[in-house]
Amino acid sequence: MEKSLKTISVVMVLVLAAKISGLVRDVLILRYLGTTADAQAFTLASQIPRSFMDAAFAAAISASFIPVFNGLLERKTKDEAFALANNFITLIMLLALTASIIGFIIAGPIATAHLMTEGGAESVVLMGNLLRIMIFTIFTTTTAFAFIGVLQSLGGFYIPSIMSIVPNALVLAYLFLFFERFGVYGLAITFMLGNVLQIVIFLPPLRKRKFSFRPAITLRDPGLRQILRLTPMVLVSAWLFPINNLINNALLSNHRPEAVVELNVANTLYLVVTGFFVLSVTNVLFPKLSREAAMDKSQFTSTLAGGLAGVAYFLLPMAVGLWILREPILHLIYGGGELTTAEIQSAAHAMGFLIIGMLGFGLFTILSRAFFALMDGKTPMLTSIAAIVLNLAVALILLNPMDIAAPALASALSVTAAGAAMLVVMARRFPIINAKTLHNFSKMIAAAAIMGACLLVTSRLLDTMPAVMLIGIICLFGILIYFTIGLLLKTNEAVLAKNLILSRLGRNS
Repeated sequence: MEKSLKTISVVMVLVLAAKISGLVRDVLILRYLGTTADAQAFTLASQIPRSFMDAAFAAAISASFIPVFNGLLERKTKDEAFALANNFITLIMLLALTASIIGFIIAGPIATAHLMTEGGAESVVLMGNLLRIMIFTIFTTTTAFAFIGVLQSLGGFYIPSIMSIVPNALVLAYLFLFFERFGVYGLAITFMLGNVLQIVIFLPPLRKRKFSFRPAITLRDPGLRQILRLTPMVLVSAWLFPINNLINNALLSNHRPEAVVELNVANTLYLVVTGFFVLSVTNVLFPKLSREAAMDKSQFTSTLAGGLAGVAYFLLPMAVGLWILREPILHLIYGGGELTTAEIQSAAHAMGFLIIGMLGFGLFTILSRAFFALMDGKTPMLTSIAAIVLNLAVALILLNPMDIAAPALASALSVTAAGAAMLVVMARRFPIINAKTLHNFSKMIAAAAIMGACLLVTSRLLDTMPAVMLIGIICLFGILIYFTIGLLLKTNEAVLAKNLILSRLGRNS
């Protein structure tokens, strides 16, 4: 357990660094493009391959491949597992290339559907051209995630955690050195080159673990057939966030086009804060859950229950703190001219509703992987379909009265409903929830509520302080209060954290 916590801690730091590099990239892109028609076209064109198809393929790789691959590692030989890996990676690369080519062909109609008459003919053409360039990130990202599936299963978590730093650094270099000359088209090409470099960085660590990719397709492979049976259900469940995002952007684009950038800003910051923690935990636990699901169900139950409790323990105070600090953080990041004060306030308003779904995001992410580890793709698939319908209904009903807050609230309610539904189903199969669990969770809520009240008063008293100082003080004060209240209430996770800290200090003394 201590080893897993140490790995998660390191991965969290690396993922946070990668998320920050992505945030810096987005801030500078916004600074160079502004909120013009170019910005809207580029945002939509880059978002489609990044958040839709590549996310779906990536989820299929991690959620379909890792359980079967880890099962072979546990029950068979490494050679048989590596043969399956070569087989699956080859097939998924071919599928991704096919999807990229189809996207290239229909890029024009996609651009027309997103911008319609609101963006004008020039914006539609621009978005179509940019999409034709960046659509092939579907292939590059899929290939990168194929290698990640193998590397994480073999215990390599650190390189995958920083993979996005490479393309982000390339984009930053382009913006500083070449943007004035080559403009938004050069930026799209740079995105593509960065994604190619993502693939390259995985080759050395894979070779170190004795894996070399050799293209091969054997459709009769029992492991591949098992993966292919699971993949369609995984793809549908993976489309929850991308489809919600596309629906919300399309609705907002026709309601108030300039708000698309504001919603994207809110989503970006929300995912930086939430994603770095949730994905760090998920990436480490998923291979472990897959091995335990194949060999030891009692240990699977223990690992899953501990993972859910840990996610809840950290996400509750993060949600409260982010809600209080959302506007100062946005002002600090985007207040240098990238966005106006009104645009920042609009983004903060949307983000306040997105935060409602933070715990649901954590539950959905962990539980969907747990179901996939059990080779059950049906439950996540059905809950995701229902959640997409819920998102569409809420966004349509509330768009006119709530403006940008409507899609944000719809997204939050959608993921929360999906996470809650899967929690109920999983709890019926395995004893992951009991009276002690609920009592411990109530103590987490109480600690987060007390922390929130203290931070709200403190932020009001210090509201004239520079944003960076205010954010730093509130964060440190919040950690101290939450941890202290947790110890006083004897929250399991707070006591565990205290014991680990004391143990580490004892070893170093």
